[in-house]
Amino acid sequence: MNWLIKCWHENRNMVLADEMGLGKTIQSLAFLNYLCVENVNKGPFIIIAPLTTLAHWKKVAEEWTHLNSVLYYDQQSSDGRTAL
Repeated sequence: MNWLIKCWHENRNMVLADEMGLGKTIQSLAFLNYLCVENVNKGPFIIIAPLTTLAHWKKVAEEWTHLNSVLYYDQQSSDGRTAL
């Protein structure tokens, strides 16, 4: 978490990459919550993830942070994106 905050304040991009199950979701959400709580950046933030993980991200955000999370599914999929 401290490394994420340090990179943010130094305007450096960062990537969390390790084995599955080591806490990247909660680290990412805790970082976004820090930005919001410390008034560094109120958002909004967007998280783009596979449909299979979106509900989990929303659940973790609601359990571990004070962030207001909204889950959006494009039910029309590619047909909806190509419609004018």
